[in-house]
Amino acid sequence: MADFERGQTFLDLAAVNIEGSTDKYYIGLSNADYDDDIIVCFVFNTEHRMDKYHLGCNKDKQKFIIAPKTFSFIKDYTSIMLNREVCYRLEEMYSDKIQLLDKAPDELCRQIKNCIDWDFITPKHVSLIKNSFKD
Repeated sequence: MADFERGQTFLDLAAVNIEGSTDKYYIGLSNADYDDDIIVCFVFNTEHRMDKYHLGCNKDKQKFIIAPKTFSFIKDYTSIMLNREVCYRLEEMYSDKIQLLDKAPDELCRQIKNCIDWDFITPKHVSLIKNSFKD
């Protein structure tokens, strides 16, 4: 069993965007065993335009939409943004700025992985994600 397993969600209390530091939720889609291992993650965003999307895979929009209460911290319809990965190192998961939350069921992780358009992801990160799903 890996120290960090695919499907682990977490809150980064010090994530950075163009407006500065803000809280952001992520899901990791790769495993990690050692402190310097890379964890490939995707950010959650509240989805305000459900008229444009449907639940589940919206591959043409590079989003995976989940319903409220899919995870304990999800209150509204939420998109997992699949067009750009974010990477963390396992050692960062031990910091005070990270709060580990729910773990996604394997079936949901596989649905999210199958929704990814690999052309938008760095080849090294594609490999890390795919290797994490070899059971």
